[in-house]
Amino acid sequence: MISVQNVSHSVGKKQILDNVSFELRSGEMLAVIGANGAGKSTLLKLLCREVITTSGNIYFDKKHIDLYSIKELAQLRSVLPQHNTVSILFTVKELVLMGRYPYFENHPSTNDVEIVHKVMNETGITHLAGRDYNTLSGGEQQRVQLARVIAQIYDRPNAVLFLDEPTNGLDLLYQQQILQLARDMANRGYTVVSILHDINFAARYADQILILKNGKMIAFGSPLEVVNCENIHDAFNIKVKLIECEGFKCPLVIPSGILV
Repeated sequence: MISVQNVSHSVGKKQILDNVSFELRSGEMLAVIGANGAGKSTLLKLLCREVITTSGNIYFDKKHIDLYSIKELAQLRSVLPQHNTVSILFTVKELVLMGRYPYFENHPSTNDVEIVHKVMNETGITHLAGRDYNTLSGGEQQRVQLARVIAQIYDRPNAVLFLDEPTNGLDLLYQQQILQLARDMANRGYTVVSILHDINFAARYADQILILKNGKMIAFGSPLEVVNCENIHDAFNIKVKLIECEGFKCPLVIPSGILV
């Protein structure tokens, strides 16, 4: 579904990304990990076409990303950014309905309204429908925002869901809920790309992991292939221990010290 071919991006003389390449199939979830400044958010912005590559090509469903119209792109991919500030009073239902804006001009169709109800039910926020968004907890707000972006692509089974640090600032319960919802989307055939800081979460929920350092790829592959001491040392400059755990597809990563 996604093909990234030798993509680089520079701002002025500073190289942010350098020759990144990978491919994802429909139904796969990719976790992008790396230290601060590794180029993770820039890669996501390139994939969303928020910024343009300096060199290289990105394809969605074998079509170059630059050939999609804004409306086509809005119906093909949805994005959950790191920060979602809502300064105007909106109910939860109204906010989720915003995800359907690419499909109507003045009034939502019956299908749009049905999708909003389905998504709210699936994300467990139906009981919040009439609440003012700004009165919700951080975890509840994040689930509402996720419902909005899921509603945007709900009836587009070949679409892509982009998540930029979706668990940032949430407690353990909400982190698990958000990532499980993302995993469920992949299980239904959507392609999911998420920036994560927790290596163990990445290994648990993702099919593929991309590790970046200073804009370069360190590794790309399944959690079992890329989660090892050498890659973690290289990317994060820390010592780790790997502990086998029943029910997990790769060892748990336990930090054990800073490399000098």
